[in-house]
Amino acid sequence: MLASSQDNRRPRSSIACAWLALFALLVSLASCSSTVERRDWSKYTGPGAEWFQREEYPLPRVEDRLEPVNRLSAFVTDRTLRYGVRPIAWAYRHVMPREVRERLTKAGQNVLYPVRLCGNLLQGKFSAAWEETERFAVNTTVGVLGLFDPATNLGLHPHKEDFGQAFAAWGWRESTYLYVPLSGPSTIRDGIGLVPDTYADPLSWHWPAPLARRFNDLSDTVDEVLRLTDSYYDAYEPARTLYALQRRVDVRNYEWKREESGATQTLDTVFLTFKSPKFPSRGRTDYVQLDGHEWPLPYTYFAQEHAAPLVYVVPGFGGHRLGNATLALAEMFHKAGNAVVAVSNPTNWEFMRHAASVTVPGYTPVDSLDLHRALTAIDRELEQLHPGAFRARQLAGVSMGAFQALHIAGREAEPERAGLLRFELFLALDPPVSLEHAALQLDRFYNTPLAFPAAEREARVEDLFGKVLYLSEGELLPGDPLPFTREESEFLIGLAFRIDMQQMLLQSQDLHDMGVLKTKRSRLRMAPAFAEASEYSFLEYLYGFALPYYAKRGIGVTLDEAGARKLFEECDLHAIADGLRGNERVLLFANLNDFLLRPEDPQFLRETLGSRANFFPAGGHLGNLHREAIQQIIRERVAAAP
Repeated sequence: MLASSQDNRRPRSSIACAWLALFALLVSLASCSSTVERRDWSKYTGPGAEWFQREEYPLPRVEDRLEPVNRLSAFVTDRTLRYGVRPIAWAYRHVMPREVRERLTKAGQNVLYPVRLCGNLLQGKFSAAWEETERFAVNTTVGVLGLFDPATNLGLHPHKEDFGQAFAAWGWRESTYLYVPLSGPSTIRDGIGLVPDTYADPLSWHWPAPLARRFNDLSDTVDEVLRLTDSYYDAYEPARTLYALQRRVDVRNYEWKREESGATQTLDTVFLTFKSPKFPSRGRTDYVQLDGHEWPLPYTYFAQEHAAPLVYVVPGFGGHRLGNATLALAEMFHKAGNAVVAVSNPTNWEFMRHAASVTVPGYTPVDSLDLHRALTAIDRELEQLHPGAFRARQLAGVSMGAFQALHIAGREAEPERAGLLRFELFLALDPPVSLEHAALQLDRFYNTPLAFPAAEREARVEDLFGKVLYLSEGELLPGDPLPFTREESEFLIGLAFRIDMQQMLLQSQDLHDMGVLKTKRSRLRMAPAFAEASEYSFLEYLYGFALPYYAKRGIGVTLDEAGARKLFEECDLHAIADGLRGNERVLLFANLNDFLLRPEDPQFLRETLGSRANFFPAGGHLGNLHREAIQQIIRERVAAAP
């Protein structure tokens, strides 16, 4: 028996030593952090030189010294959620009613009162600690052990503090980022804080209880988490940045001020999401193989039980087929009795990798042709799988997707479009008219903080992030006024587009490295490359990547300012005005205060499309599409279209 016991111990000891050695190796590799390298544009005198010499606001960057280890942990977590938790959660949701799951989640949060109490007391937040105590007393008694939350209705709001935040308040501000397997983003400081957090949690004294609470919470969020993960070129990067900002900012003292403008109204796109939680799961993702690509292109199909029109939905710049706005429009058309197909935009990593004929998107005649070919291939496959199921084909695009849809409509007669899918209706929602103007506006919006006094700049931006993160933790409802000024709104819009452009640029250079980006990148080390990519504006991308790329493709674009002018002109809707004017199947909706439109653009669209161009007085860029009244008008006009 003794010999057997010793033999059994040795393998376990060896395995433990092996794991420790592997972890030590990974940490040592991670500590050799690569630096950001960049091309020196200071002496550049080529086309677009003025844009490369302009000051750019630096995108907030989070140091990640343990990135290889963290990325491995994130990979393990993703696979566990995808192949372990999700199937079990699916069965659990079918056994346990949603109302019961939500009540258990509230009760689980109520039990964490000691953690929040200690976190507030240790930071000297005595009024918050007292309000937490009042919340706990009300919800435990009147709320039946926390199953209900009457405290919120009484004006008693939660103050979620923990030991990690207490350590930060005591002076441990900056800490190494750490991704904890199966737990998620953290830091070494917050990881250490988990130890007293655990002891302060009453459920931790009965070890299965915290696991059950965690699983109940995950059961309703795992599908959403994986859907968002699938929509990103690299989901790890934004998750790290968001967590670091969330732990850095203080959300106590902000000026909650709203200024009405096209920019502030644009932020209402946060409400443009699907209404039914079950809608994403009703879609089936299939794949179509396109010539010249190793891997097939995914698309998501929402069927009808009867023969119906088939609507293809194309999202905006960088948009993914599983994004909230894409699914919101898919749901709108599906509720109206249409079958729907959602595809990613040609500027999204998924389309670039699986369907594009070029590695540098941005030249709309080519991007729209690639989109048209992909939709044709999808349609042929669906017709084979579901013969006679579709009465008509319609193409609906938003923002950049609408811009590309209009190029398809206006270029139908071109020889290279022969044999491609014919649409009975083109629906364009809030498209720009000029690609150059759109790039100028987005770059200007992103650089809004440069107008702040230098001494206040960092604090004002952190205040803004604090407001955003505070609001994200609440329950925003459509119609709730978002408390942002015009300047704050412009920066948030520019930042969102800049992040999408950053991911598009890296995917582009993964497919074909032009040698412009200098920072080395790998699957386990991407943070420095993201930092370098973030330094390029939209106009720098067009001049530094798109123009040199297309100057070599024999399309008549030269590598000089005249070539840039030609590129911009051929992307402009003015270049296809005759085609749009003669196409009676085009229907357009836009807002007069959309910042992507120049003052003269609405008149151009009216002259080109006549009564088919419809304008709302306000809404900014896509900011009113979530409103049922607007959606109803669009549905009625689509139904009345010949």
